[in-house]
Formats: sequence, C-alpha cells, structure tokens
Amino acid sequence: MVGFKVPRGARASWIMLFLTWLLWVMNANDREIMFRVQPSIINEFHLTGVEWGYIVSLFFLAYALVALPAGIIADKIGRGWKRKKSQVWYMVFFTTFSILIGIKATCLNLWQFILWRVLGMGAAGGAEVTNIAQCSEYWRKEHRGFALGLHHTGYPVGALLGGLAASWILATFGSENWRLVFLLTPIIGYVLAVMLWMFATPKSYQEVNDYAHAHGLTAPSDEPEEVLTFKEQLAETKQVLANRNILLTVIGAGLINFSQTVGLWFLAPYVVFTMNQQDTFGAIIGVVPYITGWFGQLFFGYISDHIGRRKTLIFLSAWYAVCVFSLIFVSGISMLWVVLLMWGLGLNAVFPVYYAMMADHAPKASGSAMGLLLMLTFLGTLPASPLAGWMIDHFGGWGNAQGYLAGFIVGSVAALLAAVLQYFTRDSVGAKAVH
Repeated sequence: MVGFKVPRGARASWIMLFLTWLLWVMNANDREIMFRVQPSIINEFHLTGVEWGYIVSLFFLAYALVALPAGIIADKIGRGWKRKKSQVWYMVFFTTFSILIGIKATCLNLWQFILWRVLGMGAAGGAEVTNIAQCSEYWRKEHRGFALGLHHTGYPVGALLGGLAASWILATFGSENWRLVFLLTPIIGYVLAVMLWMFATPKSYQEVNDYAHAHGLTAPSDEPEEVLTFKEQLAETKQVLANRNILLTVIGAGLINFSQTVGLWFLAPYVVFTMNQQDTFGAIIGVVPYITGWFGQLFFGYISDHIGRRKTLIFLSAWYAVCVFSLIFVSGISMLWVVLLMWGLGLNAVFPVYYAMMADHAPKASGSAMGLLLMLTFLGTLPASPLAGWMIDHFGGWGNAQGYLAGFIVGSVAALLAAVLQYFTRDSVGAKAVH
C-alpha cells in the first residue's frame, strides 16, 4: 500500500501552485454558475430541452475551438513563467464577459446571453489550457501528478462556492434576478490576474529549476523544449495525436465529460421540475459532489504518481459508471445526497490524471497537448446536451423524470467504455518515479 508523503518543492513551485489554484477556482466558478441557475434561465426564455441542449453545446463548442489554438500560441510564446503572457488576458476576457451577463442592460435578450457566454467560454478554454500547463511546468516531472491533483481541487472548491453564492443570491434577490450570479461572483478574477502577472518571472522559474537540480530531480528546463514555428507546432500536435496513449486518453476524457454532461449538469432542472424543489435548492444540489471532490482530486493525483496513470484512470472511469448508474435508483433527496457524495470522490479527480498523462507523453508541447485534450474532449461531448434535451422532451418535457433517467443510463455506459479504452494505454511514468 502506498503511504502518503507530501512531496517537497521549491517555494516558487508552491506559490505558483497556489496562484494557479485560485485562478482555477475562478474558472470553475465561471463555467459552473450557468448550470446552477438553469431553471431560471429556462423559465425566462421559455426554452425546450432540445433548445437548451443546443445552447449549452454552442458554449462548449467555443470552449473547445479556442483550446487548441490557445495551447499552440502559449507554446510559441514560451513555457514556464512566459505562459502568463497569454493566461492573464484570457482571465480578464472571461471575467469581463461574465460581468456583461450580470448587467441587465447588456443582457436583456437571449441572443445577448448567448453572445457573452460564447465569448466568455472561449476565453475560459484558453485560460484552462495555459493555467494547467503553467502549473505543471513549475513542478518537476516526478511529482507532477500530485501538483495537478492538488491544483484541480480548485475546481470542486470553485464550483461549491459558486453554488452556495448562487443559492444565496436567488434566495435574497429572487429567481428573476439570476443575472446577479454572473455579476457578483467573478470580479475577483481581475485581482488574481494581476497577482499572477507579478509573480511569474524568470527569477521564480529559475528557483524551481535550481531546486530540482539540487535534489537530483528532473527540472522543468531539462525537458525537451524547442521554439517552433506555427507550422511546426501543427506538425507536433499531429504527432501528439498519433500517439495511441494520447489518442485513447483523449477519447476516454471525452466519454467521461459526456457522462458528466448528461448526469450532473442536468441535475438542477431534475430536482426543480420533477422533485418539486425550489430554485435555491437546484443551485445547491449540483455542487454536492464537490464537497468530497477536492479530496478525490488530491488523493488520486498523488496515487497516479505511484501506481501509474493507466490503473488510476481505469478505476476512476469505472467509479464514474457505477455512480451515474446509481442515480436511476434515487427515490428521495437523502439518497440523492449519498450518491452524489460518493460520485464526488471520483467526479473531477479523473481530469488531473488525464492532464498528467498528456504532459508525460508530450513534454515538448504541453500547451498543445492540453489544448488538444480539451478541444477533442469537448468536441466529443457536443452531442451530449442536445441528446439529453431530446430525451427530456421525448419523455414528456422538463417535468417528467423518465428523460433524465434515460440520460443517466447513457452516461453510465459512456463512462464504462472510457474504462475499457484506458486498458489499452501505457504509462510513461509510474511507481518508478517515486522519490
């Protein structure tokens, strides 16, 4: 059995981990708050399940399409501290577009909501790619799984805080003022962008490399790095995709995200419209898995450094399948809480392990690799929201539980398939990397 020991790292590694964690908290909050107020948006704009499904897919299409070029541009600018040159601006952009939704004068109509959300989600996709790459490159390869696992605890924390804030805002100002959720929660993103800009410097990055050399570890600067032209970057990205381990990992991540879409992201309307709960409760229920999610991300990221990414991903994908399938047997709120808390242990823990697998197999262009992972992950799940919306409409609309339950079954099958695919991959690091 693997004993837990917190890896030692340079002071700069820990500070960068903390800053990128905070930025990831804000990214998670921005992405998730839309799902916390789904019932209010659906009611105001009188949307069917299919219409809402296509709108959500449009948002994630923007997220996906920006991810790959953002990664390529970030690699071209340079890695390590230089990634701030792109990451900070993405943060500023998606924070600003969220605030425009929060101001009623600039978001009176459905087309305005869609426009600002598309632009904001595109910027968030770029921010995610560069954020993860910057965090990983401030840590040595041997402990990258731990660092990304700890980094990704920011997602459940951000989603949880965003859900609590959304519930409070709806309870205080009324469901008709759902726009305030987009106005009040993202503003701190500006402050964090400034903090990152000030800390990410050649001096802080050199501290990381000096520490690794002094302790006999693989310094980030020792990993292959080339200044590539745009054409060469595309060729590198094509080569990355040709790697069977990366290809199967990307497909698996897409299936997991598909499972999450038809499961977790439709829970708010499920409990509001079929279980007759208030909008404030709908804003809370979707973040229940994140109560335990932070621990799962930290634990499994660390474990993957010891037993390997492959075994960890197989287990987490199977865990996903079981938990999503369990949703069809839920008969009350208490049972729903139990299932969601159990699901939370593996809910987002799978993604930092996916990212670590990508970084391990594509060190020369980790920004491109992360962008590729995000782009194909979200492109692969674009059918999920319309499919879930179609099932909801087909089985009687928002107020009938059968459509949601059908989605849970489809989601569990997708997660199980992800586990099967990961069986055919190999690790580039594993237990041998422990120091």
